Amino acid sequence: MQILRNLFFDIAYQTGVSQPFRRILAKNNDLVILTFHRVSDDVDKLWPPMPITAFRALMEKLVKTFRIIDINNVTTLPDSSGPPFLAVTFDDGYSDFIDNAVPILLDLGIPACQSVCPFLIDRRTPPWTQVLSLCLTSLEEKDLKLPDGTNFEISEPVDEKVFLELCDRLYLIDDEARSAWLDNLAATLQVTYDLYSMMTWDDIRSCIQNGFSIGSHSYSHRNLSKVEESELLETEITLSRQRILEETGIAPSVFSFPNGLYNDNSLKVVEKSGYSIALLCDEKPANLDIINDSDGLLCLPRIDIGRANWKEEVLRSSGFHYQIKRIRES
Repeated sequence: MQILRNLFFDIAYQTGVSQPFRRILAKNNDLVILTFHRVSDDVDKLWPPMPITAFRALMEKLVKTFRIIDINNVTTLPDSSGPPFLAVTFDDGYSDFIDNAVPILLDLGIPACQSVCPFLIDRRTPPWTQVLSLCLTSLEEKDLKLPDGTNFEISEPVDEKVFLELCDRLYLIDDEARSAWLDNLAATLQVTYDLYSMMTWDDIRSCIQNGFSIGSHSYSHRNLSKVEESELLETEITLSRQRILEETGIAPSVFSFPNGLYNDNSLKVVEKSGYSIALLCDEKPANLDIINDSDGLLCLPRIDIGRANWKEEVLRSSGFHYQIKRIRES
């Protein structure tokens, strides 16, 4: 199935299908905001990173077909005709950003914003979803007891579909209970994070010195759609901004919601804390006319990207997947 999918997108790319979709973006005055996570040649069948050569190929194509901007400058874009605008963002703060992505971005003159979780940077541990993928690859049991007392039957083969189904189940569980359960599971399986190291604060300061911007991805990567307590929201949103300011001397203006999940209270705290941009994960372009008319917190959708087939990602960046989905739903 994957072979046929790759063949389809290879042919679509070669025939120039992305061009009319980019014209639609420009006509609608849309801004494409991409979100990456990892750029690495490490093998991870459950949460695969984008290979380094694929990332370079994608960036080389995008820099020729879009006007690439720093997301922090979204409200000061020139009102002129031309190719559509595009912004590059990263979430989580993996060390392969500075090792593998930064050299390519610098070489091509592409700005980017990396949003980090101070708690994960301090502990040098990856987000819980990454820890879960590591546990699944080491797990021999086929019936997993979840922290809410229910069971999850692990079907063979253990692939990305199984992993995402388990993630969906765990998202419904309280963060504290899930975290304690996952820490215990990782300790039992003796899981190590050698291939999934996080950046250090020195790495982050180096990124800033090289012209990249830093955003907040919450303090500890909680599901903020389920947090109602004001004190906990202050920790996840306000404290995160303060820690980044303490370590870098710059208070971030961008807040990236973990997994794009939020509620009304979390949005209010984001705005109150001094952020001007909130990044979501709605898999569609943002509209510059709406952005320019806004006088409050900007809530901007992003398109998740980073698959191995860079030609498919060129089409995704051009709005192909979004427009096809709209046609199917109409």
